[in-house]
Amino acid sequence: MIVGMDSHFIYPEQEAERNYMLATNPTRYEDEDGWYMDYPDDETTMNRFLKQDVFTRAQIQKAMDNTDLLLTFDDYDVLPDGTHNPIFSKDIKLPTLYDGEHIIDGVLLPKLTQDERNKEYSKLITRLFKEYVKDVPKEQYDEYFEGVKTEVQVIKDTNMSDYFLIDYYMVKRAIEKGGVLTNSGRGSSVGYFTNTLLGFSKVDRFQSPIKLYPERFISKSRILETKSLPDIDLNWGTPEIAAEAQEEILGKDHAYPMIAFGTCKKKSAFKLYARSQNMDFELANTISTQIEKYDEAMKYADDDEKDDISIYDYVDEEYHSYIDASKKYQGIITDKKKAPCAYLLYAGSIREEIGLIKCKSDTTKKEYMTAVIDGAIAENYKFLKNDILKVDVVLLVDMIYKRIGITPHTVNRLMELVKNDQAVWNIYANGYTMGVNQVEKASTTRKSMKYQPKNVSELSAFIAAIRPAFKSMYSKLENREDFSYDIPAFDKILQTEELPQSFILYQEQTMNTLNYAGFPIDECYGIIKAIAKKHPEKVKPLKERFINGFRDKIMQDEGVSAEKAEEDSARVWQIISDSCGYGFNSAHAYCMALDSLYNAYLKAHYPYEFYEVLLQTYSDKGKKDKVAELKQEMNKAFGIREGDFRFGLDNRKFVADPDNHTIYPSLLSIKGLSQGCANDLYSLGKKKFKNFYELWKELKKKKSLNSAKINTLIEIGYFDDFGSIGKIKRFVEILDKLYERSQFSKTNPPKEFISYIMKYSEATDKQYRKFDYNTALNEIWNDLDDVEIPFNERLKYELNNIGYVKTVMPDMLPDYAFVQEYECKYKNPKLTLYRLCDGSTEVVKVRRKKYDEAPINVGDIIKTLECSDEGRWSKDANGDWQQSQTDHECILKKWSFVRDNVTEGV
Repeated sequence: MIVGMDSHFIYPEQEAERNYMLATNPTRYEDEDGWYMDYPDDETTMNRFLKQDVFTRAQIQKAMDNTDLLLTFDDYDVLPDGTHNPIFSKDIKLPTLYDGEHIIDGVLLPKLTQDERNKEYSKLITRLFKEYVKDVPKEQYDEYFEGVKTEVQVIKDTNMSDYFLIDYYMVKRAIEKGGVLTNSGRGSSVGYFTNTLLGFSKVDRFQSPIKLYPERFISKSRILETKSLPDIDLNWGTPEIAAEAQEEILGKDHAYPMIAFGTCKKKSAFKLYARSQNMDFELANTISTQIEKYDEAMKYADDDEKDDISIYDYVDEEYHSYIDASKKYQGIITDKKKAPCAYLLYAGSIREEIGLIKCKSDTTKKEYMTAVIDGAIAENYKFLKNDILKVDVVLLVDMIYKRIGITPHTVNRLMELVKNDQAVWNIYANGYTMGVNQVEKASTTRKSMKYQPKNVSELSAFIAAIRPAFKSMYSKLENREDFSYDIPAFDKILQTEELPQSFILYQEQTMNTLNYAGFPIDECYGIIKAIAKKHPEKVKPLKERFINGFRDKIMQDEGVSAEKAEEDSARVWQIISDSCGYGFNSAHAYCMALDSLYNAYLKAHYPYEFYEVLLQTYSDKGKKDKVAELKQEMNKAFGIREGDFRFGLDNRKFVADPDNHTIYPSLLSIKGLSQGCANDLYSLGKKKFKNFYELWKELKKKKSLNSAKINTLIEIGYFDDFGSIGKIKRFVEILDKLYERSQFSKTNPPKEFISYIMKYSEATDKQYRKFDYNTALNEIWNDLDDVEIPFNERLKYELNNIGYVKTVMPDMLPDYAFVQEYECKYKNPKLTLYRLCDGSTEVVKVRRKKYDEAPINVGDIIKTLECSDEGRWSKDANGDWQQSQTDHECILKKWSFVRDNVTEGV
């Protein structure tokens, strides 16, 4: 007998925190009253059992002693033979394909030593390099050759060749299976040109307008001294194919998804704390909004940069105590799941040596077997983690190229195409950014319209600069102000031909400055980390070394006096020290800019194919709001109209018709309508029907259609060629009463149809029998008036069924608008207005006092009589309200209602 504890918290005082946690979770535990849920010490355990009066003190003590026997088991890090368990060592654990057990392309790979595997890697790179340099200008050959030679040597010196060989064959196999990998890559790995040769991206660092440093990805000192594994992020449009290929290459028991533990992050922990303290809603919302800026900075940071990002830099100092108080909720594990992109690669049996656990997706309900190692454990014990990321833009770009019918451009070719191509850069300048990566969010679109990037260097800088950490300097970049430090040697390092200002946007710029002062480039990234973390014992000698090196260098290069050189060197050190905490990874910014430029180029030059693919993509995902925004933008930007939902047209999917400047919509974008429904309607549309009644009878026979779906089609005007919505809806009501009726009682017949019943029935004393409903209904259809429904009712039907309004009235004045959306998160309501003259939408704010005098509802048609463009109000760092001079919003001050053709002024 032993003592078992079902503990939900450690100390009794933690019960309140658990209750707050449960309050946010739908899971409920019944019959918990009277149970001990903490984890007691020995004395408390003894007293609790004695109080139950079931066992004697001796029996309880024996059970406790039996439990303590668990402590005598062998240590987990020692094998039965007494040797150290390698799983728990801090040595790098790289699997290999060259162990005599792996078959690639039908060939069994030999068992090779590490030196022999390094040579295999070298031979592979040599072969791939010879292919690549056929298209390289002869005058650049030596630069490429020396760069590749240096990179290969680092891989061999660090014995990292297996990692690259595994991913080479994995990528090769995945692409053979139809996988789609991004051309633009991600993160610092694109700075390693040998990764380009291996097919991990198509970024050529020797052609990049932004200097990319291979040392930022991997260096000899970084691997050998810190045993930090390099990290290749592979962005896939088809991650499932890549995962299958990885398993094929390594073997099923050597590659598994890793587990991820869902924990309370800083924002959710704060919300729990705020709820526990009944914090004022506006205060809690203000702090949550500031934490969101921290989350955004973390989102765009590389893994090795995240330690340098502090939440206290994003939350006002007056709120720091609240963040501190919420820390007790941080890190509480709330669930387990399959890691979104991380896979464990291991030479031994993951099932036997690591262990597996089943995880179920909350959204898809799909079950996965995952290795019981998460990212933190993998990093600590130096397991190889492979990231296979799903990135929607990768598949989108591939789909558009396939729709156009051309091979995707390489990165080098794309750079040639967009250079000085005004149509591409106008996408950013004009704000036509739907579906354009990195700038699609409304606030970012406004910034891009003001900054108007004109080349890839500016676009990369913009993407880095919009991070919250660069906020204090952003306005200078956006306004294109001349900016330098007036230190020629330093300014020259920071400025480029395409970006002539001295902004420190990238960590690599700081690395270059340190290198100029005499630090070896492969040490520079570690130095940046030390400065950012403010380790005084490390930084002090670095500071002296830097000032001396930079001083001597500018005295030599610039011919300045020793006193001036000393002063400038100290100033540059301070600039570096201040900027290390927010510098972006230039390779990462460049990759994201390339993703964006692929979208912008395709949109500018192939708008029909671009919008067709994107409309279908958003429709398949059920994002009706995005579909609506795309349709408005394509009309405004390119004059592309939305076609009709109309019986007889092909509405099975979105179809572009450039000759008629139209893209025909898909019925699948309408809630409740399926592909089978669209297919059946398309087939019926090829037939001829003399009236709606004849068509309706055929619709009734289709399993894919029911009364609700037919009603939806009626309300969106799908059958308008047969009659008005009003007439068809009225006829459907009549069908409910007369269709397939054969007789009626004379005492209570449907009086409104009595003439038809008498005409097409046989009368008895008590009944009308043998009613010919078919002939009667045909005649009723013909006799019905073509009654139009009220205009705003038609718009409501569109909004409710399609998710947006599509009817336009070109003859209407631009002042008339349909109220499409109402939002009131804060004091003053916001309205989304649909301008009836051209289908454009705009968001307006209404002051609460004015709104309460005459509330506006969704579905109203109003005439906007007075609007003003005013600076947006927000709180500054001190919590005081300030009105922006640059960020504006539209305030609706006076309006009138349009109801039943009568305008009521307000």
